[in-house]
Amino acid sequence: MNNQENRPFLTIKEASEMLGISVSTINRLIKRGDFPLKVKISPRRMVFMKCQIQEWVDKKRKDW
Repeated sequence: MNNQENRPFLTIKEASEMLGISVSTINRLIKRGDFPLKVKISPRRMVFMKCQIQEWVDKKRKDW
């Protein structure tokens, strides 16, 4: 069962699907400093915080 809606974070694949952009594009944006950074939640797991993704989307909409 996927509890994505209840979690405060997204995997890179979930962020990609939510935003409609590829994983490669997200990685490119991170490298350019134009996307929220990943957060390490365990030794082998990096995620994005939903609130930071939403803030990024809101800022992009405002700037557009």
